[in-house]
Amino acid sequence: MTEHLHQLSEIEHPILAWILFAPLLGSLFVFLRPNRGEMTQKLSGWLATPVAFVAFLGAAFAFTLLGDSGANSIAFHGGSWFSVGDLHVDFTLRLDHLSAVMCLIITGVGSLIHLYAIGYMSHDEHQKRFFSYLNLFLFAMLTLVLGDNLLLMFVGWEGVGLCSYLLIGFWYREMPNAIAGQKAFVVNRIGDAGFLIGIFTLFIATKTITFGGLGVAVPGLAPSLIEFAAFALFIGAVGKSAQIPLYVWLPDAMAGPTPVSALIHAATMVTAGVYMIARMSFLYALAPHTSVVILVVGCFTALLAATIALVQTDIKRVLAYSTVSQLGFMFMAMGAGAYSNGIYHVVTHAFFKACLFMAAGSVIIGCHHEQDMREFGGLRKTMPLTFITYFIATLAIAGFPFLSGFYSKDAILWTVFSTTGLASQIHVGPYPLSHVIWGLGAFTALLTAFYMTRSLVLTFFGEYRGHAHPHESPAVVTIPLIVLAFLSAVFGYFKGEHFLEYLEYWTRADLQGGHEALEQNHMYHVLEQTSIGIALLGIAAAAFIYGLRPSIARNLASTFPWFFRALSNKWWVDELYAAIIVRPLGLLSDLLFALVDRSVIDASVNGAGNVVEATGEAASRAHSGLMSSYILWMFSGTIVILLFWFLL
Repeated sequence: MTEHLHQLSEIEHPILAWILFAPLLGSLFVFLRPNRGEMTQKLSGWLATPVAFVAFLGAAFAFTLLGDSGANSIAFHGGSWFSVGDLHVDFTLRLDHLSAVMCLIITGVGSLIHLYAIGYMSHDEHQKRFFSYLNLFLFAMLTLVLGDNLLLMFVGWEGVGLCSYLLIGFWYREMPNAIAGQKAFVVNRIGDAGFLIGIFTLFIATKTITFGGLGVAVPGLAPSLIEFAAFALFIGAVGKSAQIPLYVWLPDAMAGPTPVSALIHAATMVTAGVYMIARMSFLYALAPHTSVVILVVGCFTALLAATIALVQTDIKRVLAYSTVSQLGFMFMAMGAGAYSNGIYHVVTHAFFKACLFMAAGSVIIGCHHEQDMREFGGLRKTMPLTFITYFIATLAIAGFPFLSGFYSKDAILWTVFSTTGLASQIHVGPYPLSHVIWGLGAFTALLTAFYMTRSLVLTFFGEYRGHAHPHESPAVVTIPLIVLAFLSAVFGYFKGEHFLEYLEYWTRADLQGGHEALEQNHMYHVLEQTSIGIALLGIAAAAFIYGLRPSIARNLASTFPWFFRALSNKWWVDELYAAIIVRPLGLLSDLLFALVDRSVIDASVNGAGNVVEATGEAASRAHSGLMSSYILWMFSGTIVILLFWFLL
């Protein structure tokens, strides 16, 4: 793969700088504008959204230029960034087939979210700050994607972490929101420590941090060193892309405004870890043991999150755990070496998950900020556009035939089943690990179809159970929904195969022998039909239970109360972390505060102050204001000096 990439040409063009810096300039302009009351706040969205759209047009132009030129990449060389010892870092941006796809998703879906946010945040009194953060988020994510070396990627990596903290805790005056922002920030720092260790390891071993240089140098490293670096970088991906055990921040991120949820969960931050592994595919292709770990972690993350989503009542939390689960599918693809398939699911997921979150936000504002699905019902009558878009996106994520999610999820499951990597050589009982992972992935797909149909039925069917008067959202909210629903429906059918071929040009991978071989593969068709049956079964089961026989759900809950209690409490993972990590660290902090801060540091500082105070007080008593007293002190001093002189 590396030799193939380096045989192709590169062209230089300043469009990459325009794509990157347009959102940064927009963020600064929106934030620094003089505040002239409500009008300033109202105009903020209409200033930030065109900037995001300009970045999208630049990305589309670069995408076209890359395809028409036949070159491997487009580059922008901004000169030397800094130099320390053997480390010389240039500010170089590079766009190839992989980063071109990511740029289109970030700026395209990001622009639609900006437009949607104009309507959603129309009554917020801090719109200027909000839209400035949104533009800054795009800048950070584009830095991560376009950077030509690991350090520039890490700058974007930390930038999206900072922006997520600012946006998740945007309504920081409410303590749960502030805590959720802090949780996301702290948990991601754990993963970032692994990311840095991976960067340092590769630099020490290869003396380079550019992706091109690493692609040449990595094959010459010792296998154990490759495995270590790959695993360290994977820890960073676990934090950013919310995999076990660092997934707990993502559901709490729902504390932010719904446009933030759509931006973080669909097009930007959570896919950063998947992108990083795909970008470093030349490393992971040589790290079979780490790849097996990625495959297993992705599988169990997908399954765990799907089980929790089954019983959630907050519509945004259902979608949050769905995101964690879908990220697990992407990691399964990465672990199986199907990097193009993983990115394919990143794209389709961006369409239907952004649509789902934004449709949920439309329901929330239409029902006067109610989020509990038990208070919804029958909304298809009063919110028809929102219903249609949510319905299409639900079918897409459920894997309904011929919609985008069906193609990308089916591609992942097939490559997991048919992988020839280490996972096919490890056996769990009589079965290869790859087949076991496929079975768990297929079962997770069944759960996905079930809980997403459940959310659809509880929200839009039956009779309205709330107390507000629901209404359809304005056009500025529904237009982005319609665009995303359309892409969720048709992208896989009309662009899926062409898209995979485009990505295979970058990875030199194929679907186990190419598309023609797939058409002749009997097992592929069996698994494809199984996927269709799974999707239809999950949809039908949820529609029957929650639409026609709701008593079944109540009876199941009463028959297996321990199971439903475990799911409702999210398997008590947060409570476990609090017991073994958070509270012990809190007690240690209190102990150090008492023993070190109070007893040592404060005592030292206060003791020095007390000495100075006592000395000053003693010296002040000598100043009585009497002339005779001063003469006595002068005479005594003179005697002391003379004695000192003569005795020496």
